[in-house]
This record gives sequence, structure tokens and C-alpha cells, in this order.
Amino acid sequence: MFLIYVVVFLGFFASALVSPVLSPMFLHPSEHGVLPAGTTSATRAFLLGLAMSMMRLGEFVGSPVLGQLSDRFGRKHVLAVAMAVTAMGNGAIAWSISNGSAGGIIAGQFFIGFAGVLLVMAQAEVAHWSTGAEKSQRFGLIYMASSLAYVFAPVLGGHLADKKYFSFASYPLPFYFAALICVVCLFLILWRFPSSRIQDSIEQVDAGHQIRIWGAISEMGEAFRLHSFRSLLLVNFFLYLGIDFVFQFNPVYFVQQWEFTSSQVGWLMSYTSVSMVATQWLLIKPIGKHWAPRGITTCCAVSLSLLLVLLVMPADWLWLWLLLPLIGACMALGTTNMSSLLSDTAPGESQGRMLGVAHSVRVFGSALLCFGGGILAGLAPQYPILVGALASGIAGFFLFHGRKSSSSSVPTQ
Repeated sequence: MFLIYVVVFLGFFASALVSPVLSPMFLHPSEHGVLPAGTTSATRAFLLGLAMSMMRLGEFVGSPVLGQLSDRFGRKHVLAVAMAVTAMGNGAIAWSISNGSAGGIIAGQFFIGFAGVLLVMAQAEVAHWSTGAEKSQRFGLIYMASSLAYVFAPVLGGHLADKKYFSFASYPLPFYFAALICVVCLFLILWRFPSSRIQDSIEQVDAGHQIRIWGAISEMGEAFRLHSFRSLLLVNFFLYLGIDFVFQFNPVYFVQQWEFTSSQVGWLMSYTSVSMVATQWLLIKPIGKHWAPRGITTCCAVSLSLLLVLLVMPADWLWLWLLLPLIGACMALGTTNMSSLLSDTAPGESQGRMLGVAHSVRVFGSALLCFGGGILAGLAPQYPILVGALASGIAGFFLFHGRKSSSSSVPTQ
């Protein structure tokens, strides 16, 4: 299990390394990156939203397909190929920035998203070997590894792109570093990652079980036929909209509202991640002993909704030092317990496939709303954050309503 956590940390380190770069690169008129200096702010926000949505669209298409492949041929080989594609995607984006190609950046984002199944594969591997409270604890360690990457990498990536700190800094540099880290992950996966495979019988490879290229649609249909899983897919969709808007549009908000540079964005993203790591390390286990995952996730969804509303109210950015740790704690508890709910409901022989579907459903919504969020950010910086607050509140409502429905359906003696 230790190698799984290491691979998750490095994979998310590569992703976090470039996370503070996109927003300043597209939005700063004086540091325009790939966009001409005369580009309007609305056009900059639109193209930024398009670039972010392409990554989510890639995840939507890729997650169920790669989830099926992992259950068929083993997670190790699928994850190795995905990491190789991610390395090439980061390299392609770096080249595109150097050559002033916004289209190349957008295409690279799609391919990185298509191969972005590290978290799903790690969760499926843990679920294959774990049950009950142990599973929740190991899910918490996976999220802690990913959050720990976001403690260090955004600061490093932000400074690598900010010439105010280093004369050699440039926007392509963090992407080249990210590509190199993905290559390291590839070798680690090929070296020691477990070779778990569920469908070993050759008889299962028939016409009814062929890998479907349009799995993003067909697999969702199968998952939605499971009543209990269907309701959680809806909750997962709205909860992660709120969370994704934090990760995707908080940097946009910081740049638009206070003209932060990539290094300043990196510091605030790292600061948020510190609270996520502390929560996963210190609170996941004790809270899980006293409350059920559904109740924890409900409280986190409602709290996150309220905190995001508060985030856009202060005129002074110093309030972020108080609000961002609370937001990080809610996201850490919510994501861990949401994953446990989904895994406990999915059939044991289809963990990779069902978790891939859940991931795909939520990122499809994120793809649409990241695109719309770019348009909203062109109108007002706070609009995307408020959409995230609304989505989190809807998730909390559905969880609470589902718990009341379950309680009322229990027959009395």
C-alpha cells in the first residue's frame, strides 16, 4: 500500500505544480503568456474557462473507458499508460506556451484529463484489499497524499513561473517539471505497483463485455440502474462541483480581484492544502468512529456552501487566512467520506468501473460549468464561486433528504 500512496503523492505533485500557472498566464495583461497584449479581459476569462473545461471533458471521456480496461487487464498497466500520456500532455503544453499556441494548450489539457485516472485507480486498488473502517482510513491516506502534494507543489510551481523571484522562471517551466515527475511515476508503477485484475477468465471476453469506446454513456446507464448508487452519483456530482470550483476558480478569483501573481496564488493554494492534510491526518479516523460517512458528508457539504459565500464577501484579502483553512477541512472530510459511500454501494467485482463512472459523471458537469465559469468570471470574479456554493448546498440537501427517506422507509415493529 505504501507505494500506492507515493505514486498518488507524486502524480498529484505534478498536477499541483502547474495549478497556479494557468490563471495568471491567461488573465494578466502585462504577463500575457500565449495571448496578445491587447486581448480583452472577457476573452481571457473565456479562453481560460475553455482550457479548464477541456481537462474535465477529457476526464469524462477517459474515466469510464480506462476504468473498464483496468477491471479487465489490470490497474497497473492502465495506470502506466495513463501516466505516460500525462507526461506527454504536460510536455505538449510547455511547447505550446513557448510557441504561442493557445490551441495546443487546450488540446494538451484534454489529453491530460483523459489520462487522469490516478485517484480512481488508487481508490479501486484500496477497495480491492480493504473493507469497513479500514477502507475509509486508507481512502483518507490517499486523499492525504494528494493534499500533501498541494502543500508544496503550488508554491514551487508558482515561483518557477514568476520572474520576480527567478530570472530563469517562465510559464513553460512548471509543465516541463511536471512531465519529468510523471515519467518517474511511470517507472515506479512498472516496478512495484500491484498487478490486481478482477476479470481473469477468458470466457468473459465476449461481445457483451467488449470495451466500449463510448463507455462514458453506456457505463453511466448501467450505474444509474442501481437505485442506491444512482442517488449517490447525483450527490457526488453536486458536491464535487463545489469542490472543483474551489480548486479551479479560487485562483481566477484571486487574480481578478487582487491581481495576484502565480507565486502568490501558489502560496494560498498551499495554505489551503495544509488544513486538508491536517484534517486527513488528525480528524478522519476519530470522526469516523463516532459518525457515519453520510452524516459527515452532509455537514461538510452544507458548511462548504456557507464558507464559499463568505469567501466572496470581504474586500480585504487578509480574511482568506481565516476562511481557506476551514474550506480545506470541509473538502478533506467531504471527499473522503463521499468516496467511502460510493465504494460501499458499488458491486465488489466492479470497483474500478463504478468509481470511474462516478468520477466521469461529476467531471462532465465540471467541464460544462468550467466553460460557463469562464464566461461568468468575465462578468464578475465572484460569480463562479457562488455557483460552487450553490452546488455544495444542493449536495447537502440531497444527502439530508436521502437520510430522512431511508429512515422513514424502515418498518416499525
